[in-house]
Amino acid sequence: MADKKKDKREVILQAALELLATNGFQHTPMSLIVKHSGASAGIIYHYFTSKDELIQVLYKRVKTELSQVFLSADIQRLPLGERFLQLWIRAFHYCVTHPYETAFLEQYESVPAKSKLACEDLSEGEVVFNQLLEEYQSQQLLKDLPYSALYELTFGVATRLARQSDAEQFSRDEATLRNIAQACWDAIAR
Repeated sequence: MADKKKDKREVILQAALELLATNGFQHTPMSLIVKHSGASAGIIYHYFTSKDELIQVLYKRVKTELSQVFLSADIQRLPLGERFLQLWIRAFHYCVTHPYETAFLEQYESVPAKSKLACEDLSEGEVVFNQLLEEYQSQQLLKDLPYSALYELTFGVATRLARQSDAEQFSRDEATLRNIAQACWDAIAR
């Protein structure tokens, strides 16, 4: 019985993810999630007290999944520049293979901070990325830019290119990806 409950919760989360990624946060009422998931409103509210809580749970789940992509790379032994290239390429591949999650993250992370749902803890992947940035900064390898600019010039590019690659607007071979990742590195490196 526990598996059936878990399955229903996962069906609700997947339906919400698809709808939120496709329609946006403002245009995805709980009634649409009810219809798309096949669950009753009572069941959905049994698992999630509000749409905000549902979004928060999805955000944590997607960030944890993305963190696993970063953590699965054994990058600690690599030179700093190669670490960045490997993380960038992994982020790109994640975005290509997880379009709903990518669209959801883009929307969530573009919400102004004052109205963003509270998410106190950084994911492990964000910790890895932040540690890498701190290491680069301590060695004065990065331009003096705000974190948000560093992110946009690097993983923001990976995200948007991944979405374009679905439309086959450019080649995704490893050499091209390394060249793009290197160009992103060049944009932030001193």
